[in-house]
Amino acid sequence: MNEAMRPTERFSDRAGVYTRGRPTYPDALVAHLRSEGALPDGAVVVDIGVGTGLSAEPFLRAGCSVVGVEPNAAMRAVGDERLGATGRYRSVDGRAEATTLASGCAQLVIAGQAFHWFDPERAGAEARRLLAPGGWAALMWNDRPATGTPFLEGYEALLKTYGIDYEKVSHRHVDEDAINRFFAPTRPAVAHFDNPRSLDRDELAALVGSASYMPPPGHPRHAEMSAALSRLFAAHAIDGRVAVHYRTRMHYGQLT
Repeated sequence: MNEAMRPTERFSDRAGVYTRGRPTYPDALVAHLRSEGALPDGAVVVDIGVGTGLSAEPFLRAGCSVVGVEPNAAMRAVGDERLGATGRYRSVDGRAEATTLASGCAQLVIAGQAFHWFDPERAGAEARRLLAPGGWAALMWNDRPATGTPFLEGYEALLKTYGIDYEKVSHRHVDEDAINRFFAPTRPAVAHFDNPRSLDRDELAALVGSASYMPPPGHPRHAEMSAALSRLFAAHAIDGRVAVHYRTRMHYGQLT
């Protein structure tokens, strides 16, 4: 396999735009986990596939300590720089199936957007090992609707036109069977949270640039794609911005 296409290396050339381009996660999901009893005061959260730390941020804001597990050195370095000053964040070089962390070190294990790269059964076993008795897990996605507005429909068409392996990667995001295998024999609950974004032209370009399936600078189709993106933005922007109506989906449960 081409090194750039390996799951752990796909984002090495995207780390710089990832934080600006990708959506954050709403504080409401942390409040929901607390109300369910999944997040006691002073909890330690292990964030697997933490990337640049977007999924860790709401837990840090809530006063938790977060250990990020990330195999990609470039992404991990960005997260360390962004979040290290909190004093409650650290990262390790590890994978979902082998995190390198001590058994029973956490009250909650989470993954945001990264789960489709995991081996569900092995990652589930590792999560159970990491959790103290009674611990929980939560898998989170920021789902972008492909329809609903002319901009969203045009954006989806652009991804399909220029994406290198968009269809393959996008379908892996909604693998309910893999989610159930991770939690088995527990059956996870599901919660949804509104997470709208308003993007200017540069932020939209960063969103596209953060996607591992889109042609990077230097790719034969990158210039053509960038021109198409500019036309799409110009056609639909209002006051210099376009709306992307994300909805955050969280599958969560206590692991036995």
